[in-house]
Parts: sequence; structure tokens; C-alpha cells
Amino acid sequence: MQTLNAPVALEWTVAAAAIGGGLAIAGVGAGYGLANTSGVGAGFFPTVAGSMVALAGVLWILQLAAARKAAVPAAPVGDTLESVPPHHDSGSALVSLLDDDNSEEPEADFPDRQGWARVGIIIAAILLAALLLPLLGYTVVMTLMLGAILHFVSKRKLWLAVMVAIGAALASRLVFEVWLGTALPTASIEFLAGLGL
Repeated sequence: MQTLNAPVALEWTVAAAAIGGGLAIAGVGAGYGLANTSGVGAGFFPTVAGSMVALAGVLWILQLAAARKAAVPAAPVGDTLESVPPHHDSGSALVSLLDDDNSEEPEADFPDRQGWARVGIIIAAILLAALLLPLLGYTVVMTLMLGAILHFVSKRKLWLAVMVAIGAALASRLVFEVWLGTALPTASIEFLAGLGL
């Protein structure tokens, strides 16, 4: 039985997560409607983006499966096996990025504990945003998500994270609602809906 090295196993996991996450995003986006009377609906862009992420995950898994099938075990030399790193012939995208045999840069390492914490914060922020979007609406959710990522991941001061998050949420709302005529999700809470959020 052939075992996977850590970077390739990570790629299988990320590719599967891309498929699951992409399908979830596409499903939620389709629920908002793909079209409305003034043009594209609020769910058009999330549906397209989610579908593309899922398709990329499928293509990535196909690439990994083809590379795994094409991998040839090392030929014995004497009484020991030739030690050729398994990722040189793997055809794996992530591993080829990490492979630095011809460069002078230091070898890329997996994230440390703080790095994994940052990844977890970003994933949690995106999942919470997807869950809270129908309840709180686009502007509030985007402000909270961007503010949390800027403060906890980028380590920006709280006041700066809040100001940038509010500005970015309002600017993106201007682009999508005013310039593109796309209806963004509004809050289902009466108080927030009354404020136009």
C-alpha cells in the first residue's frame, strides 16, 4: 500500500474542502436568486464563485489521482532503495511550489501554532459570515468579518480595523448595489432592516 507524504495528504484534504466549500457557497448563493428585475440577482456571483471553487477542487483531485497513479516506486540499488524524494515526480501543484531544489530560498515550512490559529480565525469568520448573512444582512456581516480578520489575524489596532471594515463594506455595497444594480442580502431583523442594512 502506497502511503502519502504530508504535503500531498494536505493537498487531498484541501481539494476535498474546496469541493465541499464551493458547493456550499454555490447552494447558498442560488438561494438568494440568480436574477432580478434590474439585472443579476444577489446570488449570481456567489453561485458562480462557489461553482468555480468546487470545479477547481475536482480538477485538483483528478491531478492528484493521476500523479499518484503515475508514481513509480524507486528501483533498488544494492541492498538499499534509492532515496528520491517522492514529490519530485508527483505532479502535485502544492508540492511543486514547495520544492525549491533550484532556488536559494529557505525551504517552506508548514504554519506554526500561530499560523494555524490565523487560518482557523479566517475559516471561522467565513463560516460565521455565511451563517449570519440572512439574519444580519450584507453590510453588518462584511463589517464584522473584515474587522475580525484585520484585528485578530493582521493584528491591527481595533479602531483601525473597525474603520477599514466599515469603509470596505460601504464601498463594496456602493459598487454592487449602486453601480452594478445587484441586490445584496438585507437583514431579517426588523431594527436592522429599518436602517436599510
